[in-house]
Amino acid sequence: MQKLYQSAVFLACLVLGLAAAAQTPVPQVADQPVQFTFVVFGDNRPNLPKGAQPAAFKTILGEMNALDPAFAVNTGDCIFGSQNRARLEQQYNEYLETTQSLLKSKVYLAIGNHEILGSSANHAFFEKQLGALHYSFDRGDSHFIILDSEVVGETRRITGDQLEWLKEDLAKARAARHKFVFLHRPLYPVDGHMGDCLDRYPEDRNALHSLFVRNRITVVFAGHEHLFDSQVKNGVRYVITGGGGAPLYPSLQGKGDYHHFVVVSVAGDKVEMKLVKPALHGKPAEVIPVGGMAR
Repeated sequence: MQKLYQSAVFLACLVLGLAAAAQTPVPQVADQPVQFTFVVFGDNRPNLPKGAQPAAFKTILGEMNALDPAFAVNTGDCIFGSQNRARLEQQYNEYLETTQSLLKSKVYLAIGNHEILGSSANHAFFEKQLGALHYSFDRGDSHFIILDSEVVGETRRITGDQLEWLKEDLAKARAARHKFVFLHRPLYPVDGHMGDCLDRYPEDRNALHSLFVRNRITVVFAGHEHLFDSQVKNGVRYVITGGGGAPLYPSLQGKGDYHHFVVVSVAGDKVEMKLVKPALHGKPAEVIPVGGMAR
């Protein structure tokens, strides 16, 4: 009988305790903005078909790795390229081994002209290696889009099925706070590749730009020209980052022709971008802020 009484008392106390706990307000933790950093580089290829990955590229990989970015994006031309399948595989494997040994972060690749060289067989090889060559992914409330400017028969354009996919993808990502686009050939080249980029087809390029404006793209990153350039058109920032290790091109503008990579930091509504010149040729590393991001 005594045991039954004690059990009843215990249950009553338990019920009262649960009721009190249910009435006690739970402390609310303020939402913290999503924060992460990613890096962008491009055109790290060797200068010769049998050349090793450049020393400047290895230095860049080391300096990027020291920042511990969430991920990296390569804007293309990671290899010299070849029409010979065995040589193509050897070049790509060397790129992967070099990258994975020096940079622990995942690297996304926007395919470049040196990877494809206008060859359907090469395009099929990279599709097998990478999956779809145009795709998207999310990080927090930011949306990332990789495009393929090297589709055989549609080179220097984003058109056809890829353009329709892009429109649908942007519609689905309408609520994303920031949107970043990556492709190899720039919409607005500034150097010796004028006429060899998306400017070859002005009507298609202008339509793509209008799509980016309507969807409030934060930054469009490209490579192909071995230099750095940043410009804003109708609220969309276009960045050319092609100084990843390949031989530099003399700049027609007299600026931007140096090896480099780009660091992008996202924190809630805020996006900051910095240009990093690595420590090369006896010179210390240099970090240069890039203008405010479009939203």
